[in-house]
Amino acid sequence: MGRPHDVELTPFYAMHGQRYSVYWDFLTGEAWQQREAEREAEEARRKDLDARTVDSVVIGDDASETAHSLAGENTAIGPHQGLVWRHAPGGWFSYTVKVLPDAPMELLCTYWGGEHQRAFDVLVDDARIAEQRLHNDKPGEFFEQAYPLPPELTQGRESVTVTFQAHPDNTAGGVFGLRTLKVKP
Repeated sequence: MGRPHDVELTPFYAMHGQRYSVYWDFLTGEAWQQREAEREAEEARRKDLDARTVDSVVIGDDASETAHSLAGENTAIGPHQGLVWRHAPGGWFSYTVKVLPDAPMELLCTYWGGEHQRAFDVLVDDARIAEQRLHNDKPGEFFEQAYPLPPELTQGRESVTVTFQAHPDNTAGGVFGLRTLKVKP
């Protein structure tokens, strides 16, 4: 009955003195197959991302942010849904990330879809590559936004500085993840 493996149950009286909680998902056979297919698709997507990743910043991790030369003005971090965001109300923040000097690249950012009325620019070495607005785009879930990196900004370079700059009276971010990726052939 249990999937992917059967479950061994312990009598309630044997749990004395131990903390416990049990939650069960009740699914039909078809719903289980659909959930497994979604899990496998997400795992394949993650493997593809990992294989194409040139560099990534772990937001909120001191070692990762220091290694990526975090700089900023009016910036802060905080937790949400198991991840950590960084934002800058009325300010900016930046990271230096690795790129490949002679290959097509893209920047991949993770945002929370329930953010309201945030507007900011995404800059690479002071050149604006995108304007990002977050306004309840995907309520209740994270989403990833890819930005192509113009070849003239990476050609012959091993790293670039990515800056998130708030528009006037707005907030830059929250950014939950940042990667540089090789473009799929």
